[in-house]
Amino acid sequence: MRIHENGDYAYDLEQTVDPRTQLRQGWRFTIVRIRPVEQVLYTGEAASREEAEKQAKRKVRSIGKERDRAA
Repeated sequence: MRIHENGDYAYDLEQTVDPRTQLRQGWRFTIVRIRPVEQVLYTGEAASREEAEKQAKRKVRSIGKERDRAA
């Protein structure tokens, strides 16, 4: 599920599955820059969906702050 955040950035949330047992394990998030071309910037994992979303939002904010400092 892609969630757009902070203009040029978005994050994807995906529930991970153990390939051997097919049991759900946790959540993976991926931070992407969507403009000018889509580029994966960061991936991470968390135990719950709420925690994955919180970490993803935190990372998007920090990427935005780094970009603003560089400009």
